[in-house]
Amino acid sequence: MKKRLLRIFRGALGVGGTFFIACAYGPVDNGLLASGRVIHDGEGLEDLNVCARISETDFCVRSGPDGAYDLGAPPATLREAEAGFTLCADDDLGVTGGAVVRTCVTVPAGPAPFAVDLEMEEP
Repeated sequence: MKKRLLRIFRGALGVGGTFFIACAYGPVDNGLLASGRVIHDGEGLEDLNVCARISETDFCVRSGPDGAYDLGAPPATLREAEAGFTLCADDDLGVTGGAVVRTCVTVPAGPAPFAVDLEMEEP
């Protein structure tokens, strides 16, 4: 009986320890990977899908008013991105009526956050 109670107590401490660590440090916040504007003929394009592909994973966000976007990623991904990555914008919702096509740029190596304006290409 004593051994059983000891096992239960150890198990409770293990769960409590994990909970304590999560409470003490909180969730991992994403940092800023890239920001800029999605533009066509000098005008910002709202509601386009902007994605960065890093280590076989896509990190995406929608462009906001005036084409502005802020793309976040976890800290480990930010470190990987400093070796360079591909950034694309796509009118997947058809908000431009086919006036632009998917446009990608290669972002060279450097420190995050990256400032990248995407000039959309025409078909």
